[in-house]
Amino acid sequence: MPNLKMIRVQSKLDELFANKIDLTDAGNDEERQNKYYTRAIAALAIVMRCGIDFDSAAKTITDGYHDMGIDAVYNDSVQKKLILVQSKWRKDGNGSVSQDEANTFIAGIKRAINLDFDGCNAKLVSKQPEITAAIRDMDYQIEMIFCHTGSQSIDAYALRPIDELLGQVNEDDATELLVFVESKLQDIYDYLANGQNGDNIVLDDVLLNNWGTIDAPYKAYYGTIPVAAIGEWFKQYGNRLFAKNIRYYKGSTEVNQGIKEALKNEPDKFFYYNNGIKVLCTKITKKAAYSTDRNTGLFVLEGVSLVNGAQTTGTIGAVYVESPELLSSACVYIQMIDLGEANEEQAIQITKLSNTQNKIEGKDFASLDPNQERLRMELSFEGIQYLYKAGAKVDSPDRQISLDEAIVAQACSLDDLTITALAKRNVGALTENIEKPPYKQLFNDSTNSFSLHNNVQTLRAVDHCISQNEPTVTGRKRLVLVHGNRYLLHIILGRIRQTEGFKTRYIDATEISTMVSSIFTDVWESVYAAMEEHFSESYPAHIFKNVGRLRTLESSPLTTQ
Repeated sequence: MPNLKMIRVQSKLDELFANKIDLTDAGNDEERQNKYYTRAIAALAIVMRCGIDFDSAAKTITDGYHDMGIDAVYNDSVQKKLILVQSKWRKDGNGSVSQDEANTFIAGIKRAINLDFDGCNAKLVSKQPEITAAIRDMDYQIEMIFCHTGSQSIDAYALRPIDELLGQVNEDDATELLVFVESKLQDIYDYLANGQNGDNIVLDDVLLNNWGTIDAPYKAYYGTIPVAAIGEWFKQYGNRLFAKNIRYYKGSTEVNQGIKEALKNEPDKFFYYNNGIKVLCTKITKKAAYSTDRNTGLFVLEGVSLVNGAQTTGTIGAVYVESPELLSSACVYIQMIDLGEANEEQAIQITKLSNTQNKIEGKDFASLDPNQERLRMELSFEGIQYLYKAGAKVDSPDRQISLDEAIVAQACSLDDLTITALAKRNVGALTENIEKPPYKQLFNDSTNSFSLHNNVQTLRAVDHCISQNEPTVTGRKRLVLVHGNRYLLHIILGRIRQTEGFKTRYIDATEISTMVSSIFTDVWESVYAAMEEHFSESYPAHIFKNVGRLRTLESSPLTTQ
């Protein structure tokens, strides 16, 4: 008996990707058909996860000879996700992922995260800059998707190599660098049946507490809503809630981990800690129930799209699935806007401006620290502009130092490896509170403007050496440059700050560059050797943000010789 789901999926793929998929490498009709559908579902997997259009998704395809087992690649710079897809077209709609297929995919993923592209096809080579940029960025998450039209989920035996790689890369870190997603026939069918259009979401019996209203130019309601209700929305609709948002839920990032901890540990105070969410609707109807006062209101929301608060919503959803009982006392602020007949441009404008307000970061409060102004004045006598306030005007780019540079340079100049690890793991934590460590370890009354200047010049020289050497190597040795940049700076600063006059004069950038260049290769080689001796099975991104592992590297004879 024909598989009706497969027939409908096949028909929809023909409609969505006709003349969009590159098949120039296909041979006979059977091969051409198989390649078309294999590549179409790989592109569709990108659409399902990232919401891009079908033409753009078709251009993500890397499937072909020497594709390393990776059939599509997409760097989602908005959500900070690198998507790597392998796809398998099962004509009969049966089966799952085999162990051989899982092993092939994992081998390709390992090569990708080790930046090893030797011998791969031209399509993958063209994606190398996207992959490299994501691997280098601490905020990125790598998502490996196995998309197939089988009816069964991957079994435990075939899942073993995937779990092993997840364990190696993620280890015990709170934020997942690598995640695995399986999309099978039912997922594809559900998406094609009703997942493309976010306008069909209707939320009934939405309970709003302590609510208020604004009548013009658009009707809007605001108030608090139980967090459990948001969790139920996300459980039912997932990323479809964010059809008009500029980003989907990004998963277990450092920021989202903070939201999760607040929810779990202090649910009754969550309202005070969170900025809330904003929902656009094509129609909002207030029900008659609870209509006698503003304490409680009951609403129906039609054509729902959540345009601000995706990370809050997704994190609430994750906690709700794990421990719904924790959310009974939590509430969150919500704005619900009835756009009615407003044009699409107005919805886009609200979405854009809701997501581009200036964010105040911990480092912005450094402008209140008298030591920052003292350092600015001291450096100005030498004609050096110190930009420690946001928005400060740059007069001469080659004679200026930014606060961002100063924070990292100061952190890596300290003997305390805890601070070096923090500079790599979460540089924002260095300036969370200007009244306490670690900020006070970087900037205090004894901070010397000479050493600050020279530390920054050293940072620039090290970064230059890294950029010069990175294209010349592949694999884990290259990843020392990518992920170990702050530790390399720490070691090099430890050596050259012993130079006579380092703390008493402004050393010329050329002089510092010469000093750094003379020792850079030896430092890099020794750190790589120590890493391979002690942590050959660990992903380098974890090694260089873990203080215990940095101490192991520092105590190794290979790095102290």
